[in-house]
Amino acid sequence: MSWLKRKLFKKKISIAVIGVGNAGCKIGENLIRHLNECKITVKSLAVNIVDDFEPKIHNFSDTFWFGDEKFVSSDSEFEKAYKQLKAKEKRIKDKLERVAFFKRGDRRDEDDLALHLIIGSGGGTGSAGTIITSRLLADITGEPPTVIYVLPKKDAPSLVQFNAARALYYLGFDTVGPHCPILLFDNEKRLNVAEGETLEEVIERSNDLLAETLTTTILSALQESTHEEFYADLNDFFKSFSKDARGLGIIVSLDREFETLEKAQNTRFSDLFFNELDESSSLTTDVTRAKLGYLAITMPTTYQSTFETRKIVKKFEKGDIKVSLNSIEEPILTIRGVLTGIHPDYVERFWEVLEKGKDTRDELLEAETIIPEAEVETIIEPETETE
Repeated sequence: MSWLKRKLFKKKISIAVIGVGNAGCKIGENLIRHLNECKITVKSLAVNIVDDFEPKIHNFSDTFWFGDEKFVSSDSEFEKAYKQLKAKEKRIKDKLERVAFFKRGDRRDEDDLALHLIIGSGGGTGSAGTIITSRLLADITGEPPTVIYVLPKKDAPSLVQFNAARALYYLGFDTVGPHCPILLFDNEKRLNVAEGETLEEVIERSNDLLAETLTTTILSALQESTHEEFYADLNDFFKSFSKDARGLGIIVSLDREFETLEKAQNTRFSDLFFNELDESSSLTTDVTRAKLGYLAITMPTTYQSTFETRKIVKKFEKGDIKVSLNSIEEPILTIRGVLTGIHPDYVERFWEVLEKGKDTRDELLEAETIIPEAEVETIIEPETETE
């Protein structure tokens, strides 16, 4: 990212990072580190059960541990985590008010941009905590936060799959939910343990990739494009996280380094972009149906840059995709981006899991979740009073 740091313009951006559960806190830790290195204003809050997790994180500015001596683990059970969090809702809201960069009704400068990110996953704490913190933060700021959700693997236990389905349904599709822009991060194909590696090391590498990708996208949005035809700035980046970006989205990443500038010139990076998405993710999706999005493309100066970029943009005929295009004197090609308002095949999968969990005839899933059918709806709906 060194070439980006050299070209930054002085534009104000503030980012709040709320990590929920083990996975959310670990990814948030990496994201905050990257943002701090780039001198971006960050407020942060880690939400988890017990404080013995604290030695593993160093960059969060505040923490909230909601467990006690009788509750030291959710065991991936949504209901246990939800009840504990709900009982401490007022304390959580107080913490979130300190993290938020503005409150409902505040007068704000249009150039003073702030992004509120919540990071969660399919664990009991990650799913229940994401639901509660997103609702509270939307109530505080008057705007839905953006949720980065780490998808469970396809062979993950049905309980974890069900947790993820319930959380995603409430966050993006339920009529009483906050209608958050949701960015899916899929590490299904990244968790291959090589010889001499541990699973923990592989997960850490995958988490850091997500943090680095999002940070680099933000940095690209902070600089001005060197091509007038493709000029997308920080405001365009933030539009991808607006209320209009309802539904799901994906984080796009592509890196290619060539031996020489001459070899780079003979590569069609538009083909690389669309093929790479299929290779790096187990999600099957037609990205050209994205409604909103932001792509930051950096390429060697020898590329026929505007011609190749025009080919990419032309494929996005269904939505408003902004592109920031820059050329550098290095044999490096990078694409970073956020594409929202699309529906990958995971929507069908989690919808099926959600309906299956509500079906009392499915004894296996019902036994795993330990949640009666009648309680499923009431748990994911927000409540107006604190217990």
